[in-house]
Amino acid sequence: MSQLNISKKFKSDNYDDRKHAVSLIILHYTETKSMKEAITLLTSKVRKVSCHFLINKKGKIFKLVSLDKRAWHAGESNWKKKKDINSRSIGIELVYEGELSNKRFPITQINSLIKLLYFLKREYQIKEILGHSDIAPLRKIDPGKYFPWNNVFSKLKMNVTNIRVNNKKMNEKEYLLFLTKLRKLGYSYLSSDKNNKKNSLVIDAFHRRYIPNLLKKELQHTSLNVVNDLLNLKDID
Repeated sequence: MSQLNISKKFKSDNYDDRKHAVSLIILHYTETKSMKEAITLLTSKVRKVSCHFLINKKGKIFKLVSLDKRAWHAGESNWKKKKDINSRSIGIELVYEGELSNKRFPITQINSLIKLLYFLKREYQIKEILGHSDIAPLRKIDPGKYFPWNNVFSKLKMNVTNIRVNNKKMNEKEYLLFLTKLRKLGYSYLSSDKNNKKNSLVIDAFHRRYIPNLLKKELQHTSLNVVNDLLNLKDID
């Protein structure tokens, strides 16, 4: 893994003190067309958002907030019943127009991200790398369905799930079981009421991350297979 070249050209004052040890990395996209727009957003004293690292489309890495500080990137979020994800995480933003652009992430950008993740994972003994949509599924969809999770995790030698396809539709009992397993995996905001719209948003987040081709589709056993395999990989009862 080649040495990291990190620029400190830009700084954000949007941070405060951490209240918890770092245990997570959260991936975002800026939803901007340019690096300039992203910097304006992430340093704005009005918007009051920031991140620890920003990676432009050419793969250049910028450090905006010191890692010992609590950057403001996660917002209202929850994972494994834990709040204040900002205190528990390192936030990385990728300059990218957004999922609705239907664009792929540049290879140079993803390669730089992999190098940065490799360093941070080793330095902080990180076990989980999540998307913003995993921790805030009711309001966020980034890094989106085009983010190459399997490629990134394979390069980091992290577990990648093989999709065991089963097109059989879930019945109501299986649907409730699926929700229970999503909770065990770490997802929050779920309700036992099958008509609760929050459930659909959380399920969308799961599909964006693991099975993007099933996003917005009728639920089938493929999704149940994937969540079962993930729980087995993580050794969660």
